[in-house]
Amino acid sequence: MKIWKGTEKSDEKIIAYSDSIIYICNPKISEVENVIQNLKMNIIPTDKFTSVPLSYLREIHLEEGKKYIEILFGGDSKEQLNINDLEIRNEIFEYFKSNISKSVYMSDTYSKLRAGKKPLIAMTVLLSICLWTFYISNGIEQGDEYKVIGNQRSVASIVLMIASLGSTNILLIFGIFFGIALTSFIIKTKNPKIVQKIIMVR
Repeated sequence: MKIWKGTEKSDEKIIAYSDSIIYICNPKISEVENVIQNLKMNIIPTDKFTSVPLSYLREIHLEEGKKYIEILFGGDSKEQLNINDLEIRNEIFEYFKSNISKSVYMSDTYSKLRAGKKPLIAMTVLLSICLWTFYISNGIEQGDEYKVIGNQRSVASIVLMIASLGSTNILLIFGIFFGIALTSFIIKTKNPKIVQKIIMVR
């Protein structure tokens, strides 16, 4: 049984590994030492404990700069092991890497384009909606009338509602959102993320 104890408030209180199972426990502060002593004697608590058999896992990720280890299951299901201390976080990941059999390790360094993909898509969508809204707003200001037929909660109805705010306000609103997306793009492409992965081999 290998045991790690969280040192900060937002950490998992206890993370343990034994017999191809990862255990996560967050007991009361007053109970932590007692739980750890029981674990050392292979006594697993019956409550407040989450057990994750390796057979359920698909991958384990350690992303540079993130204060957690991410466990990926089938589909989109995932779990975070919150560990603020970099040294402990790396120690846990290295232990998993060395002791989980039937797994392969890889380091995935994102290219600048891949790192900035999401904010780039966001900027493209924002620009498209902004041009559409601005066109309708100009029409309204020139006396044209627009009406949404059908679903009043559709994208078209939202665009029409925003267009009624006027061209100046539209530029201001979309300018703010575009600026946020652009800032995110610059940050992500300037420091592309590096993700260490332990991939289960079935």
